[in-house]
Amino acid sequence: MLTYTSGRNLFGKLTNNEESANLTLGDTLINESIRAIVRSKPWPFLFKTNTNTINTVASQQFYTLPHDVEQVVAITITVGGTIYHAKAAPSREFWNKLNEYTNSSTLPEWFFVFNGQVGFYPTPSAASNAITISYKRRIFDLAIADYTTGNISSIAITAIAVTGSGTTWTAKMGGRYLRITDSDTANTGDGAWYEISSVSSATALALRPTYAGATIAAGSAAYTIGQVSVLPEQYQELPIYRACQIYFTSIQPDATRARMYADMVAQGMNDMKQELSSNDTNPVIEDTGRSRINANLYISATA
Repeated sequence: MLTYTSGRNLFGKLTNNEESANLTLGDTLINESIRAIVRSKPWPFLFKTNTNTINTVASQQFYTLPHDVEQVVAITITVGGTIYHAKAAPSREFWNKLNEYTNSSTLPEWFFVFNGQVGFYPTPSAASNAITISYKRRIFDLAIADYTTGNISSIAITAIAVTGSGTTWTAKMGGRYLRITDSDTANTGDGAWYEISSVSSATALALRPTYAGATIAAGSAAYTIGQVSVLPEQYQELPIYRACQIYFTSIQPDATRARMYADMVAQGMNDMKQELSSNDTNPVIEDTGRSRINANLYISATA
């Protein structure tokens, strides 16, 4: 993985300028490059389903969407082991018309997204039915330095629970990645990156998927927690190369270097398209066409 810290350091080395002001410029160019790459195609890695459980609540119509939803693709509700697809309300007017009549059911037929929430009609009448949301995720800027304070004292092979010592982990580290430093000695990690699914205390967090390295017990292993881009690991250098292309085109003009990095970006983009492109922009199999719903839409009193 190329973390925020390692990415900006690489930019400094490639531009032969590791001063703070240049690294800050690199932050802007790298984040803009990530967005440009993401905009170029509906990449499969942009789509996901909610990882945190959302359940229906009897008589509750509206539910908060995951924080990283950009566009809702599809929603299903599981009732008694059977998965049911809700249909997207085609317009706010249609949604308002539906809600002129109060109705409830265990099987909501329609959903409507606005202001970071999703509403169902009929209103769910039963509790604890799982809501699964398939969506395109938002892209957040990389801006958080690697965290390496303290050490890893324990984690078991095939487990997800990690215990730290001298650490001050916080809930906001969920979604970042952790790597326990590898070495030939006992009670060290496997050097692989694992997503942090949640942080329960300053010294306890959970991974996703399970840990594949050797068990650490009463250890003091070095580690890194890093913020990484949405791009697949093998292509995380592309935004750095594109940032360098822009740098040597306009900031410090150097036609030879600008062309070199442009070629590296073009080759990397071509490789990524061949490996990851899909003819279907919607990774969810559905029996009817459904449009994507922008999660940031909201009702305006004057509209």
